[in-house]
Amino acid sequence: MKNLFGFLIKEKSPWPLPEPDGREFIVRRAEEGVKSRLSALDREDDNVEKAANFPKWLTNVFGILLLCGVLLLAIAIELTGGEDMTYEIAVSCGFWWFIGFGGGITLVSAVFFVIQVFHRKAVMNSAAVKEHEAQYERVKREALDNMLVPQNAVPVDVFSYPYTVKNGKQKGTLLANPLINLPAYAFRDGEALCLAREEYVVRIPYDCIVSLSRIGKKRLFVGWNKQEQYNKGAFKPYKIRRNSNGQMSVKFCYRVEIRGSEAFELLIPPYEFETLSPMLGYKALTVVDVKQ
Repeated sequence: MKNLFGFLIKEKSPWPLPEPDGREFIVRRAEEGVKSRLSALDREDDNVEKAANFPKWLTNVFGILLLCGVLLLAIAIELTGGEDMTYEIAVSCGFWWFIGFGGGITLVSAVFFVIQVFHRKAVMNSAAVKEHEAQYERVKREALDNMLVPQNAVPVDVFSYPYTVKNGKQKGTLLANPLINLPAYAFRDGEALCLAREEYVVRIPYDCIVSLSRIGKKRLFVGWNKQEQYNKGAFKPYKIRRNSNGQMSVKFCYRVEIRGSEAFELLIPPYEFETLSPMLGYKALTVVDVKQ
């Protein structure tokens, strides 16, 4: 099955994102003028991110220094932990060198990361960035209004799959092939579920929904779109985890199988199921557990 919101990547940083593989379900599209304004604002987002973060190479250097410093301190602690170890032997093995140099680069690296945190907060809380965010919300709301998306449409996340095609085969564009946590607005339109993005509205008639299943398999994804942290409050019971690569994971998700010109799947994060299931019609009353 194809991911309904999967899309083929042909450029390095496309904006707006290409229309999804399930484009046959698109019923309305944003006006070109609004899309152009959104595109310009998105480029400004990139500039804001660059201003808010120190260069990646510099962050990597201090990350390596921090790791080396901790390792040197661990060696110093190990030197003093042996049963036959005396102070004189520890000193002769370079105990004070390990303590001094290791502690020094650990402290300097830690200060760097603290400064980075405060620098990012200062940039993101600046008046210019706040105005940019407000302008983006205004243009996005204009796009949604023009596509007749109701004001009470509910913000939700759906899992999207970006990919490239090489030698006729699909290949994920992200490390370990994770999904993208894609924000959308959900509402019911007669006998159909609608999911709106800034660029288009997807309408899924209930008679195209084949089944609803709970997939008991860990899914990796990138991106977090909620104000509340992924491991706090309402989201804590879902045990969402973040790995060292910045990827997040859930232990299961939901799949809505959709019949169109071919088979599609709409993947729903577990924390969105209670919101979206009432909008799926009677098919949502039966959930089948599967492994894949």
